[in-house]
Amino acid sequence: MEYKLSSSSLNLLEDCPRCFWLSQVKKIKRPSGPMSSIPIKMDSIIKKYFNKYRELNELPPIIQGKITGRLAIDMPKTLTYTEDNGITLMGRPDDYFELEDNNIVAFDHKTKSKAPEDVHSSYKLQLNVYSYLLKAMGYKTTNKAYLAFYYPDDCELHNGMCIHCTVIEVKTDPSHAKGLVNKAYNVLNGPMPKHSDNCEYCKWIEETLKIK
Repeated sequence: MEYKLSSSSLNLLEDCPRCFWLSQVKKIKRPSGPMSSIPIKMDSIIKKYFNKYRELNELPPIIQGKITGRLAIDMPKTLTYTEDNGITLMGRPDDYFELEDNNIVAFDHKTKSKAPEDVHSSYKLQLNVYSYLLKAMGYKTTNKAYLAFYYPDDCELHNGMCIHCTVIEVKTDPSHAKGLVNKAYNVLNGPMPKHSDNCEYCKWIEETLKIK
């Protein structure tokens, strides 16, 4: 069977191989609640803003002085690479940045309630996947990526929402993504893994669906 994986599915693999196996092999997904539409709208606004300045061949004012280079052009929306073992790895960066040395790296947008104190492990994995895919697809790249965090500040709302932006450079590890793809192949082509003692979803699945 052919499998198409992303950073989110690899993140699930790291969190719980059993839930990953059930999701991919049996199509039994973890339960999830409703998703807020605000981040989706913010993402759309940010991307339109960046595309406007890409057409002008300028850096958007909100990131000027925070990163050097330019917004990359003619890059694919989705990065895709099929491994020798048949697994296809996919990733969709929010944007790409061309550095002064002409390397292409991923540039992702994140919205938060306040300035970031660190980079979450799931974000690091996401960027590792992008870095690996760029390299596997033959792009001139380097082991780094950028996260732009957008967060509001106190303001007079009738004058418009005040939004700040912090750009963080992240060192990436493409070998981490490659290792997880290999692990995914072994898990997917084996029996259902044992339940994880620290996974609340494994217990929920067993009790609700009677999966043993």
